[in-house]
Order: sequence, then C-alpha cells, then structure tokens
Amino acid sequence: MTIPALTPQGCVDRRTHLAHTFDGDLIIISNPRNLYYYAGFLTPFPSLSQWGPAYLLFEPNEGETTLLCHNFAEEAADKAYTDDLEIWGWYDGLKNPDQEIFSQGARVLGEFIGSRYRSARIGIEVGSFPLIPEVNSSQCTDLSPSIGRQRRAKYPDELACIRTVQEAALAGHQAARREIRPGLSEIELFNLICAAVTEAAAAPAMLIGDIISGPRTLEISGGPTKRVLEQGDTVILDLSPMVAGYRADYTATLLVDTEPDQHQIDLEKGLHEALQAGRELLEPGTGAADVYRAVKACMDRHGFGDSFSHHAGHGLGLGHPEAPFFVPESDEELVAGDVVTLEPGCYEPGCAGRIEHVFLITESGAEQLTHHDTRFTV
Repeated sequence: MTIPALTPQGCVDRRTHLAHTFDGDLIIISNPRNLYYYAGFLTPFPSLSQWGPAYLLFEPNEGETTLLCHNFAEEAADKAYTDDLEIWGWYDGLKNPDQEIFSQGARVLGEFIGSRYRSARIGIEVGSFPLIPEVNSSQCTDLSPSIGRQRRAKYPDELACIRTVQEAALAGHQAARREIRPGLSEIELFNLICAAVTEAAAAPAMLIGDIISGPRTLEISGGPTKRVLEQGDTVILDLSPMVAGYRADYTATLLVDTEPDQHQIDLEKGLHEALQAGRELLEPGTGAADVYRAVKACMDRHGFGDSFSHHAGHGLGLGHPEAPFFVPESDEELVAGDVVTLEPGCYEPGCAGRIEHVFLITESGAEQLTHHDTRFTV
C-alpha cells in the first residue's frame, strides 16, 4: 500500500479559499492539523519533531507564504508547500536552550511579526495562537469558524488519504477476527491490531480507540488493559488509527468463542437496522439531528433505545471526532464532501455492542468507505 499525502495544488486551493473569507493583511495558522491542511507540513510519527510549535504566515492578497519552525522539524519543513522557510534553532545537543520550546517559538513569532507586520490586520486561530506582546486583540480576527466550515467538505487529495487509511484499518479488524480467542489479553489484542495496521500501511500508525471486553463493555469507551478474554465474552473494538495525518474509524463487536444468545441476536439486528436508517438520510441538506433521531427511533423500536446513550455518529478527517455531530440538539446540516460515521450502540449487562461504518456524502447520497464485517460471530 502506498500512503498518499496532501498535494501542493490542494494546499494552494485551500489557502486561496480561506483568503477569500478574510479582509485583512496576514493570516497565521498555528493549529498542527491545519498546518498540514494548508501547507502539507506534517511531522513524522513517532518523532521528537512533533513536540514544538510551527507557524504558517501568508498574505491573503499576495498569496506569499512563510513557514516558521524549530530545527528539530526542519526535515518536515523542507517538504512543506510554502514559498519561504524560516528555521529557528532551539536545541543542538550541545548547548542548553535559552527557553522552553513553546516559549521560544512564541518569541520568534513575535519578533517576525514585529519586524514586518506590526500594524497588520491579522487572522488567527483562537486557542492555538500564542499570547505575544507584538500583537494586540484589536488587530486580530478569529478564523477558526471559517476554517471549521471549510474543513467539512473534503478536497480530492484529502479523500485519497482518507480512503487509504480506511484500507489500513481494515487489516487491523481482520487481524482481530483471526486472532481473538480466550486467554488473549486486551493489550495483546491491541498489539496484534496495531501490527497489522502498520504492516498494511507500510508506515508507523498511531492507534487510538476502544478495546473493551466482558464487564468493561458497560463503560462504553476505554483503552486496552491486561484483562484476559474469556469464552463467552463480548469485545467492542472501536479502532481509529491515524496514518499520514488522517483518521480511520471502524467499530465491530465480537463474541469470544461462542454463539450469540437470542438477546444478542436481537441486538445485532437492531444495530444494523439502526445504522441503515441513518444511512438512508445521508445526503446534502439533511439535519444532523434528524440523522440522530432516525437511529434512535430504530433502537427504540427494537427495545434498546434506553441503553443507546451517546451520539449516532460524527464527522471524520484530520480530527476524530469533528463536525458534523449526530446529536439531538445539533443545528448542523450535511454538506457534499462531509465524511461521517454512523455508530449505534447498546450497553446492557450481558448484552452490549456497537457497530460503525464511515460514509462520504455526495450530491447523490452516501458512499460507504468502510467494508469490515460487523457480525458478532467470528
């Protein structure tokens, strides 16, 4: 498998789109996810270069871009799609750094702005932009809402990444089905899954998600522990590996070396019908709350609605979860290009389970991007 990456043209197109939303002199991107989104700047995992700030500065009118980052991330910066690169030295292995890395990064950014953009009208990301004396709040406009809306509709280079990471995650679920057995601990199962995803991707994969078994399934969510699987256990696997910056999200429920009883058979049927009820509404203009209500109503009809205690799904991309959110009070509507999940679940003693699939919203409906087996039996 060849892992794609964001393209130079895609990054330029996204910057151009953002520039058209802001009537100012300078945009500064500081959120690590958005540094990748707009400039292709992605530090490798695992790597020390992940620890530290970086800033993309670009002028909306001229389109000129400069990336500021520390020396540990220079290799990743060299591969980014920007016009200029400013590398500041933090630590060389021989001399103590003058400051903690984030403090020094803020100082470098302040000096850069002070020398070139002291009176500029600046678009920033509130929450990740540092507090620096060279910039006062009257100069700043928060672009986070505009960026959030833009990230909803995925660009072609993003979709290439998203499709590929779903394929890598599939290998993890297939490995779980092959290897799950009594006597295996949750941690051992996690390691087998992570190895399969990494092998399929041919790149280091960061794996997060839920691996909960037996009585732990009532907790709904949780990482793997040393708990040893027993015959008859239910195991919920909600796997979200990240490869090349983008997320997958696969959920299945597996029974360990046993056949389902009638209550579990009923739950399996209810979960699949609830997911299908939500899928039928996945098209541009549908309200996220309407999707939730369709999934919840189906769970109610099957008698499991009282134990369905979380969202019916969410958006997926550089973040997990991200907008839109399928919850009762949402006022969001689906847009073409959204990538979303549907994940009905139930958590009752002796009868717990959750399944999930990922969909791309197109003008003509929903395209399913995940194709793992969601039957309870192995």
